[in-house]
Amino acid sequence: MASFWSSSLPSRLPFFLLLLQSPSSQAGPFRVEGPGRPVRALVGHPVELPCRLVPARNASAMEVGWYRPPFSRVVHLYRGGQDQAEEQAPEYRGRTELLRGAVAEGKVALRIHRVRFSDEGGFTCFFRDHGQQEEAALELKVEDPFHWVGPGALAGLAVLPLLLLQLVAGLLFLGLQRRLRGKLRAEIESLHRTFDPHFLRVPCWKVTLFVIVPVLGPLAALVICYNWLHRRLAGQFLEELSKFFPPSYKLKTKK
Repeated sequence: MASFWSSSLPSRLPFFLLLLQSPSSQAGPFRVEGPGRPVRALVGHPVELPCRLVPARNASAMEVGWYRPPFSRVVHLYRGGQDQAEEQAPEYRGRTELLRGAVAEGKVALRIHRVRFSDEGGFTCFFRDHGQQEEAALELKVEDPFHWVGPGALAGLAVLPLLLLQLVAGLLFLGLQRRLRGKLRAEIESLHRTFDPHFLRVPCWKVTLFVIVPVLGPLAALVICYNWLHRRLAGQFLEELSKFFPPSYKLKTKK
C-alpha cells in the first residue's frame, strides 16, 4: 500500500497542485478598481463607466451594480445572471446596459445611453461575492458640445449677419455709385459738346420783365380787388342811406 502511494505520488503531484491553486484563484480577498480619472461625456451621447476586479477572476456568478451616493439610488443591478430592472431608479430605466464581454476576467462596464446633465457627479461600482463586497468610486463629467456659446458669442452671432448685410449693401452702393458716376460723366461730356454759348445771351428787357412781372402781377391784382370791393361797399352804403331819406324829403328840403 505504501509502495502504491510512493509510486503514484510523483505522477499525481501536478494534479494536486492544480487543485490547490484553483480554489485560491477564485476565493480570497479582492478589490475593485475604476478608471482612476473622471469619465467625460457629451450630453445626449452614450458613455461607459468601467470597473474591474483585482486580482482578476471570473465575476459571472457575482452580484455587480452601480449606485449613486449619497442616497444609494440604484443605477443598474446585475444579480443571479439577470439584470434587475425593477430595482433601478426611474430616471435610469431603459437607459442603462451592462457590458459583460470580459466578465470572465473580472471586467465589466456600465453603458448609459442619452446622457443628461443630471447624470453628472459621483457613481459607485460594487462587486459582491458570498458576503464580501468591495466598491470603487467613479466620477462622470457631462459637457455641452456648445458650451463655448456664451452671451458674448450669442451677441456676436446676432450682430454678424447685420455686419455682413451692411458690408454687402456698402459694396453694392459703391458699385452703383461708380456706375452712375460714369454715366453722369458721359452725360456731362455729351452736354458740353452740344452746348451753345449763345444760349445765355438774353436781352436785358426780357430779364427785367421776367423778374418784375411775378412781383407786380400780384400787386396789380390786389389793387383791382381793392377798388372793386370799395365800389361795392360804397353802393351798399348809399342804398342803406336812401332808406332813411326818401326822395320826397329831398324835394321838400329844396323848396
